[in-house]
Amino acid sequence: MNRFSLAVAVSLMSPSALAADKPSQDLAATIGTKAGAQWTDTTTAAAATADQQKHLKKGKPATVVGEVIDVSCYAQLGKRGEKHIACGTKCLQNGNPAGILDDKGNVYTLFVEQHDPRRDGLADLKGTFIPLIAKRVQVSGMLVEEKSVKALYVDQAALTPAAPAAPAK
Repeated sequence: MNRFSLAVAVSLMSPSALAADKPSQDLAATIGTKAGAQWTDTTTAAAATADQQKHLKKGKPATVVGEVIDVSCYAQLGKRGEKHIACGTKCLQNGNPAGILDDKGNVYTLFVEQHDPRRDGLADLKGTFIPLIAKRVQVSGMLVEEKSVKALYVDQAALTPAAPAAPAK
């Protein structure tokens, strides 16, 4: 279970897991940039106590390269890849988290970075990541690692507008 994390925030930057901001030819998409990754005003304002502000400082800009997965089915059953697209699509449509599985087997759960829009249901990752299930992508954002949890917070501006996903067959 140490290869799996419930939230995607990564501060350990091994060369194969966290790539430079240099797109590879085999990527289906590049989302965000490491240079543009930072905590936004809504996130820093949400850190209301000294402990929360200290915790926020653990976040670092990072780029992760790997396969888009449905974290729920991967953690429970090891499901991933082309054969899991229909199931993974349904899982993401119904609120299960999207993640990135890197080449070393690390799982990064993805979240929208902006605190208030995420909290208020005004931003989500579905429109961007459902069409990319089982595909190799490069995603940049603010990485936080807390114990065995890895969370990558992706800037809302880097996401495609949320559109209804095609029904899974």
